Amino acid sequence: MLLKNQKGLSLVELLAGLALLSMIMLLASSIHLFGQKQAISQSAQVQNQSDVRLALKILTKEIRKATSVTVSNNTLTINDTDIYKLEKGNLTKNGVPIISNLKNLSIKMENNKVTLSVTALAASNSPESTLSTVIYTRK
Repeated sequence: MLLKNQKGLSLVELLAGLALLSMIMLLASSIHLFGQKQAISQSAQVQNQSDVRLALKILTKEIRKATSVTVSNNTLTINDTDIYKLEKGNLTKNGVPIISNLKNLSIKMENNKVTLSVTALAASNSPESTLSTVIYTRK
């Protein structure tokens, strides 16, 4: 005999609803975690690119306003007083670190042409950031 006005849920309906709800929550949380990982990775990559740009900006500015520029063994000497070089991943000016997390600094000089190339350490799951520039000094 069936009652016409049955209220409530059977155990099977309740378990099916909970299973669907848990799958939706699992999907939403995995999307959220993926988004967080991407944001962290991209912010590290942007920071590395910013460090490379800043290093090139500083070196370019100093070379352009210098009266004398010499290069020896990837060491840049400006006006015989300021010495820029890469030491233990840091760009240093007279031994004082000014930018960190750099992998490579290449400085070459031919006649009045200075070629600079700066590479930052790769952030997790992101490519290395490398920028280069050529500066012509005054004679």
